[in-house]
Amino acid sequence: MSTDHAACATARISVTVSDFLEIGRGSTGADIELTDTGHGTVSQGRINDPIVVTAEVHLEFSVSARKGDRHTYSPVGISFNEMSRRRGGGRDPLGHAAFPRRTFASRGSTLQLSLFDANPEPAEFKFDLVIQRSDGKLGVIDPTIRNNPIMK
Repeated sequence: MSTDHAACATARISVTVSDFLEIGRGSTGADIELTDTGHGTVSQGRINDPIVVTAEVHLEFSVSARKGDRHTYSPVGISFNEMSRRRGGGRDPLGHAAFPRRTFASRGSTLQLSLFDANPEPAEFKFDLVIQRSDGKLGVIDPTIRNNPIMK
């Protein structure tokens, strides 16, 4: 794992809310689409397929409304749950080793979530992206990140 996080590429992920549900009513429907691969370090088969990371990378999530939705959306939180057992039995159940830095940044009138994916070992994570609608209501989107480091 590199110690110069600033030198890592940045991949961008667009989240378009399609069916907002408040927390407690189920998961919010959304299309998750990789819009920039971070110089080939991140891939995705199709929209809503797992995001696959092969090297250390910064992941930037932006959240928007589908056409015709009068609301705006912002990411306000994130949590991880490791779904696969690593080789050797080690676990990172909350994703602290895989995602050691999580920050929110204002980009103009929108808020973005930036993660540093340290990609330490092969693992699959479900994560809950907490979003806030412009009327103050909260919802949860639950995509998947799969860390598949390229062994050297």
